[in-house]
Formats: sequence, structure tokens, C-alpha cells
Amino acid sequence: MEARLGKYRTALNDLERLVVMRLFELSKLSLSGTGYKLRQQISKALQRRSEAIRNAINRYNVQAVALNPPRPKISWKDIADYSFLGEFDLLRHSRTDIRSEDWAKPAHREATTKYFKLCRAREELTRLNVEIRRLRTAIHDEQAQTIAVIEDLHLSDPKLAQELRRRWRLRGAINAVHLHRLDQIECLTGFSGVRGIGVRLQINSTTPDIPPAQNPSTNVNIHTESSKFIPPSPSPDFRTYLSLSCHR
Repeated sequence: MEARLGKYRTALNDLERLVVMRLFELSKLSLSGTGYKLRQQISKALQRRSEAIRNAINRYNVQAVALNPPRPKISWKDIADYSFLGEFDLLRHSRTDIRSEDWAKPAHREATTKYFKLCRAREELTRLNVEIRRLRTAIHDEQAQTIAVIEDLHLSDPKLAQELRRRWRLRGAINAVHLHRLDQIECLTGFSGVRGIGVRLQINSTTPDIPPAQNPSTNVNIHTESSKFIPPSPSPDFRTYLSLSCHR
């Protein structure tokens, strides 16, 4: 019995060695810095490795069936599905047979992995609900401040106001894409966040007050809402920032 078990473990170790080499070659094949010639060499090595693995599988299955009780056989599909090397360790039986343990069953491990992924996905949804409204509010506030600066410079510096207006049209086009995507997200059936624009917390005394949305619980189009309120007086810091950005 010990002799058969020794042959079984030898066949298993040989199979594991070949699979480890195959995994390393596959990981190197997917690297962005791998050149064309090296990729060709790795592809040829993988073909040779596949044939060697098939032979090792046959030797392993012969030794697995010879044991009492017989060990489960391995197919090429099982080897291709192995995602981590710990699965080979489960095949090494010592004094205690662990095949009956729940944690040793691939289906249970896969279910556990999916469960924790689901938990992390729910946490990500909570975070996204905050970031979605934060982005919409930031776009709304930026538009209000920029319009206020342009209106303030319209009489004092018309050329600068014209340049700011030109640059704002480009940025407004980008913001329109973001708002369109946010609208699509908020229209999803399972959306659990708060729709509309929020109210930004004042960071310092120089930050101007931004008028909130008329109804934060509904979708608001900032391009139409911006004409419904008087733009606030821009802070000197924000005006200076826009002026410097135009002269760069």
C-alpha cells in the first residue's frame, strides 16, 4: 500500500510541476511587454507542454485507480479549469481523507467566492450611489460658477469672457456626455440612489453659495435649470483660476 501511495504521489507531483510551468507561461504570454518572437516561442512551448501534461494525466490516473480506495481521476478539462495551485494540494491524501470535507469540494469553494464577490458588489453600489450624485452636483456647481465669472467679465474684460465662453463650450460638451450616462444609470430599474442634484457642503467662507436643485428627488437638467436662477457672485480665487487657465 505504501509503495502504491508513493507512486501515486510521484505521479501527482510530476503533474503539478508541469501545470505550474504551464501557468507561468500563460501569464507571461499575456504580458504587454512580451515581444512577437517570444510569444511565438511560448506558444510552441505550450503545445509541447500540453502533450506532456496529457501523458502525465494518464500516468496519474493509472496510479489513482490502483489505490484502495481508488482516488478520483483527472481529465484535461479539470486541469484547464484549475485556477489556483491549492487544488492540487487537495489531492495529496495523508492520514486523513479530506475529500468528504465541505471546503474541499470545488462547488462549495466556488459558491463561497461568488458570495463574497456579491458582498463586495453591494458595497460598491453604496459607494457609487454617493459618487453619482456627487459628480452631478459638481457639474452643476461648476457650470453655475463659470457662468457667473463669464457674466462678471463681460463688461470688464470682453476678450477674456469670450475665451472663457469658448472653452466652456468644449467642457460643457464633455459634461453633457457625463450627464447622459448619469441619466441612463438613474433610469435603471434597480437604481437605489437619490436622483438629482445635491447640495455641496461649504469648504470655506470664500466659496459662493450654489442654489440647490428645485427637486433633488427627481432628474434635473442643469442646462435648463441654469437659466432659472441668478448666478452667484464668483469668488476671487475661482475667477483667478479661470483667468490663469486661459493664459496658459
